[in-house]
Amino acid sequence: MPGNKAVAYGVKLSRVEGISLFPITPQTTIVEYLADFIANGELEAEYIHAEGEHTAMGVAIGLSLAGVRTFTATNSQGLAYMHECVAQAPAYRTPLLMAIANRTLGWFWSIQPDYSDVMPELNLGWVIQFVESNQECLDTVIQLYKIAEDKRVMLPAMLCLDGFYLSYSNERVEIPDQGEVDDFLPPYEPEHSVDPTLRDFGPAAGLPPPLHTTYRRIYEEILHDAKAVIKEVDEEFGRRFGRSYGGLIEEYRCDDVDTLLVTMGSMTTAARRAIDRLQGEGRRIGLVKVKTLRPFPIEEFRALAERVDAIGVVDRMMLHGTGGGGLFADLKSALYSLEERPLLVDFIAGMGGDDISTMDFVEMGERVLKTAERGRVEREVEYVEHPYQPTARIIPLKEKRVIYPGSGGCTGCGASIIIRHVLDVLGPNTVIVDPPNCAGVNYASVVGVPWILANYAATAGYQTGFYRAYKLKGKADKVHVVSFAGDGGTVDIGLQALSGAAERGESIIWICYDNEAYMNTGIQRSGSTPLFARTTTTPAGKVWRGKGERPKNVPLIMAAHGIPYVATASIAFIPDLRRKVKRAAEITSAGKGLAYIHIQAPCPTGWYYPPEKTVEVARLAVLTGAWPLIEIEEGRVKINVKPKKLRPIKEYLRLQGRFRHLTDEQIEEIQRWVNESWESWLKLEEMGKLPWYK
Repeated sequence: MPGNKAVAYGVKLSRVEGISLFPITPQTTIVEYLADFIANGELEAEYIHAEGEHTAMGVAIGLSLAGVRTFTATNSQGLAYMHECVAQAPAYRTPLLMAIANRTLGWFWSIQPDYSDVMPELNLGWVIQFVESNQECLDTVIQLYKIAEDKRVMLPAMLCLDGFYLSYSNERVEIPDQGEVDDFLPPYEPEHSVDPTLRDFGPAAGLPPPLHTTYRRIYEEILHDAKAVIKEVDEEFGRRFGRSYGGLIEEYRCDDVDTLLVTMGSMTTAARRAIDRLQGEGRRIGLVKVKTLRPFPIEEFRALAERVDAIGVVDRMMLHGTGGGGLFADLKSALYSLEERPLLVDFIAGMGGDDISTMDFVEMGERVLKTAERGRVEREVEYVEHPYQPTARIIPLKEKRVIYPGSGGCTGCGASIIIRHVLDVLGPNTVIVDPPNCAGVNYASVVGVPWILANYAATAGYQTGFYRAYKLKGKADKVHVVSFAGDGGTVDIGLQALSGAAERGESIIWICYDNEAYMNTGIQRSGSTPLFARTTTTPAGKVWRGKGERPKNVPLIMAAHGIPYVATASIAFIPDLRRKVKRAAEITSAGKGLAYIHIQAPCPTGWYYPPEKTVEVARLAVLTGAWPLIEIEEGRVKINVKPKKLRPIKEYLRLQGRFRHLTDEQIEEIQRWVNESWESWLKLEEMGKLPWYK
């Protein structure tokens, strides 16, 4: 099984009671597997779909404070977004577990692994462990719950597995017996929990400044004492299940050596092979794998330092401005007070997911051995670099266009139709600001206008910056600042920044191309997913029957801001779509405020229909009333396509595999919801002007 599935099995075996989630590659399938377990009755747990990672960690803290065993997962930009709440979890002494499928943070939006994402979180007070294999993923989940929930610890914990190298790669994994795990890890019974039905609570207040230093000292003592618990748990796990991982560090072939390589994570497997080869040649070098990075194994490394002359550290994280890596800095600090210290060399390798081969480790080992032979360090930090070989030849373009033929999009992608028509209307003086989504992945390379990839929750903030700069330069009426945002970047995580831009009256265009799930990360539920639709996080199983909630009415939410223009559109009604884009451009160019267009973008990959049916599906959405075409200009509601009689919703649903599981009762409920929504729009149109508009 892949590492993500091994983590999910560890969570299931640990009988976790509360799970909060938000999708991000490459951790997403962890929570998908958990959704399957719950949907099929294999795991009983509260499963909370957050609208972003910041909330996901807040949910996890609330679950844990209330006294339930809690799990969440994220990585990279998502981990950075939840940073504020991550910092709060240790102070509240919440023994929750978070899996991090490590991925580069920032740096040209790489989705490949290194440890730059966990670096900002290292010193917040979490227990942090790294794993080498998929078996270690499963086993470490169980161990970390026992460690974190120990009355001597009561701290949150992170499990770090290398993205893709482990998260999506398959290895043999032994699944322990549930009864044996129950004996090892009893139910979570917190000594203290926030529950006013169990005990009285007084008012809460912030910690007075004079106590901060004292509490930090106490906290550091708890972290230090947690080392003993970590060792105990690993040893007990080894006795019960026949597998142990050293607790804090794991030594590999370290007898009778005078040099060491130090590694973390999945790279260790290749490093083991390199050590085997070097020792086979008679070279005296061993390997130490850091299992627990926080609390740092200071005493263990000091004991090792007394036995060797030189140590080489392999770092997959870079502390920019210091010249070296994070693990190297920790080790250097741990050994500084020793009277006699081994020579230290740092190797920066594998950044952005670059592979570190066995031969790379052999060469690093040889450099460490030469350092010991010379008795001095020539270069403290070395970079293990590989030449880049482009896989494609760049062909010069003969003519300038707003958008060019071709794309990386799926066959039948509704978003491709939207992007081509929108840019054809707006023309070359357009700047696209985009949160991560399918559009950016598949179409950014075929447009002839600037396409800026923004942070997921801050896209409208980026747009605001562009608009205000053009305003300062006297060009606000000449440049269209437009977003192509999916439903996740609009309806969920992006709604706060979008709401702020609307309230401020920023004259920008926001286009939501709504494919009704997080298609870019693998078809997870979003706030716009229809009632009862099957997604990878709302599967149809024995217990669950698809998504249980109605979608948000975001066009009406945006109209509630009093902005000058709100519209919905469809790829089956292209003249209507183009007219609305043109009107939005006229309004924003005149500086009247934000224009919002919500366009349904059918997705054959996530909706499970033949790709040649895209426009047919979109047309039926309008004709059945599932996707009303409306516009609201200065508060006046108008329905643009008004069939004499709506067609039965069943005609729309039957074309899509995501609704194949529906019962007759569920179809009837969807029909009632569609009818109620349609009647509401008719009444709003009759009203003339929405009352909150001037």
